[in-house]
Amino acid sequence: MIARTSISEWLPHHAYDPDNQVYRLADGRIGCVWESPPLLGMGPDTIQKLTNLFESSQAPTGTTYQLMIHASPVIQPYLDAHVGLSDRGDLDSRFLRDATRTREFFLESQGTRLIPTSGIRPRDFNVYVSVTMPLKEDHPNGIEFEDIVEQLEGVEQTLRNVGLPVVRVPPLELIWLLHTLLSPGHAWGERPPSYNSTQLISDQVVARDTYAKLHARMFELDGKFVKSLTVQQFPEEWHGSKNRELIGSLLRGMDQITCPFFLTLNAVKLDQVNSVAALRKKHVVVTNQAVGFMLKLIPIFEKKLQHFNRMMALVAEGKQTIGLYVQAALYADDPKELEKHSSAIKAIYRTHDWLLQDDHFIGFRVFLFGLPMGLPSNVPLLRDDLRRLKTVHSDVPAHLAPIVGDWKGMGQPVMLLTSRSGQMMSLDVFANTEGNFNICIAADSGAGKSFFANFFFRSYLATGGQAWVIDAGKSYMKLCEHLKGQFMQFSREARKLCLNPLSRVIGRYDRKAESPEEEADRKDELAMIKAIFAQMLSPSRALTDLELSCLEQALIQVLADKGGESTPTDVAGALLKMGQEREDQRIKDLGTQLFPYTAAGNYGDLFNGPNNMHFERDFYVLELDGLDALPDLRSVILLQMIMNIQVAMYQGDRARRKICAMDEAWDLLSQGGNVAAFFEKGVRRVRKYGGSIMTITQGINDYYDKMGQTGAALLANSDFVFLLKQKPESIESIKQRGRLILSEFEYQLLRSVHRGAGYSEIFFYTANHGRGIGRLTVDRRTQLMYSTKAEELALIDRIVKAGGPEMTTDRAIDLILEQEREKAAATGERVA
Repeated sequence: MIARTSISEWLPHHAYDPDNQVYRLADGRIGCVWESPPLLGMGPDTIQKLTNLFESSQAPTGTTYQLMIHASPVIQPYLDAHVGLSDRGDLDSRFLRDATRTREFFLESQGTRLIPTSGIRPRDFNVYVSVTMPLKEDHPNGIEFEDIVEQLEGVEQTLRNVGLPVVRVPPLELIWLLHTLLSPGHAWGERPPSYNSTQLISDQVVARDTYAKLHARMFELDGKFVKSLTVQQFPEEWHGSKNRELIGSLLRGMDQITCPFFLTLNAVKLDQVNSVAALRKKHVVVTNQAVGFMLKLIPIFEKKLQHFNRMMALVAEGKQTIGLYVQAALYADDPKELEKHSSAIKAIYRTHDWLLQDDHFIGFRVFLFGLPMGLPSNVPLLRDDLRRLKTVHSDVPAHLAPIVGDWKGMGQPVMLLTSRSGQMMSLDVFANTEGNFNICIAADSGAGKSFFANFFFRSYLATGGQAWVIDAGKSYMKLCEHLKGQFMQFSREARKLCLNPLSRVIGRYDRKAESPEEEADRKDELAMIKAIFAQMLSPSRALTDLELSCLEQALIQVLADKGGESTPTDVAGALLKMGQEREDQRIKDLGTQLFPYTAAGNYGDLFNGPNNMHFERDFYVLELDGLDALPDLRSVILLQMIMNIQVAMYQGDRARRKICAMDEAWDLLSQGGNVAAFFEKGVRRVRKYGGSIMTITQGINDYYDKMGQTGAALLANSDFVFLLKQKPESIESIKQRGRLILSEFEYQLLRSVHRGAGYSEIFFYTANHGRGIGRLTVDRRTQLMYSTKAEELALIDRIVKAGGPEMTTDRAIDLILEQEREKAAATGERVA
């Protein structure tokens, strides 16, 4: 067959109509192809809406439906976009080098594996839905062209109602898809560069040097080996909610399909009169067989009778009949590897009572039929000659549709991760146009939260973003050095600093606001300054309404008189004067309580004078070590630092991605007092300036149990919650107290999140963009850069100290990698 003809001659794809965005096939049918990311699950409502697709009374006999999920090895678009985001010309080539190293790591992992203990490779899952209808001028059951175009528009709307954000596939993208499937030995860069409208599409999809060679159990295609399989038997009961299992287990790491593959549900609308008549005839035969001696001899007759009884009852209720079969196609580099993958998928399906059979001798033909718009409408061929098509009622196809996969993330690939099935995952929290950019990260000790945070900051800095980190553990010192950031250890720099909350006010307080926006900004700013002074006055108790009112009056008076030259000393004086004038000892007490922060007080040098905290680099790390013994002062400094950061955000380019992060937030924010009022305003203000507030702690319960109102305010105003490995009892507590609204299955997924050899898992919970589990895997150099392992930190520190003043952390890591490569070369191991 193949030796005498070109592969292209077996493809039905002929021409494209750009005006109506439909394709004309070789046999006169008209078709359309849509692409979509997979659904994350299928509930009863989704299944019912998808069932409507197969129950259309307007679709003519011979209409074909194909729903395919393709595990594509083509990940270059993700990687190229990631590198592109880091290409800032000559501004900083380090970021471009890091991004290029990431690209090489993922491409290399396709030939080896992402994780040493798993065969999963990075890939991209996409759903393709294709529908074809016969044209009246070429088929006796066909309809007019205009009617087909109208019905295909209805199909598109149905798919959107299902939840699939479908887009029509134009001819060049269809050519690229078919090229990937039919010329798998060619690299992505060798794909056809353009679409030629004067040439048959089928002649443009296969590389000229692609060949096929048929074998009994498989076939060779462009240097790869391909096996086609068909589902021979479905389970007695199956619900579409389990369809994620069709691409591998979400919970069992070993039950995976690790090679490139596709699954296709093929369905044909049958002639209802003839198919129902044939069903009745079979029903009579089975009814006669399932009696007396024959039933005892062959018990399966009873199950067949029950099946036909149900079918006839549903037909009587108005259900339509439809012909369908489900197929899979697997790709591998050699026959032995292919048989291994074939055994794996059969075993996975067998656990769910799906029985897969090899398409012996007819594999290539069945394979071609599984391509988008590749299914012929020839029922006798599919049912009688190939013995693949089964007659079912119209409720069945939706439950078998392979359209469920893993979360792909959101936005541009600022960060690159993978799902448990290897799905490439892009992540950019600033793509959340429907809400805020704030993030809560929680992880058990040793789960990798500092590692992930390092990865997060570097990713955004690479795109030209800014990041400020307030920490108390030196987790970001190496990254700060690598990126030439600004590292400040408070205990060493305190004598040089002045953190006056009043010297950098943005609003004008000596006149009325000139616009509603200015008025709103001034109110927010004043509320935050008031919260800082309230914390100075009463670090452990929230001020009363009267106290807050008096404090606000004093602040407005001082700012109106002196503006940015105001100091806490001025505010204390204003309070004392106000108390004396009103003869109110409570107001005088406020002025007295503020004494430690006045020029004559113990902390006076830190807060009186011009605020000289300047952020000179894109990455700034403030270590609050040495303040553990002064929690009252620490909480005030923390609030003022965030206030300074907000001013920097306000004065900077609002198009830049900006992050203000607090690590070990439970410790920094557990002081209470007036901190909650500060953050309730602060998180909203940061959003206005295009910024994000990130808090990192050990568990969701910390936000409530240790941070109180402050934690609750932060969590309520964060559209993103990233959860690494949690203690089982913590998860149960979260569930029982209703602190995270998840389904029972999502809680099951959360319990399964873990840290493995060479990777960390994160459960990404977003308010508006879905959720899923991502795996953070990086190259060995990046591992060392972010590492918090004691032995690796000690080794780097030892090399830096021994190397003298010229030895940097970067150079020390280079030396470690050189040693590891030499060792690997001797043992045959791989260093990523």
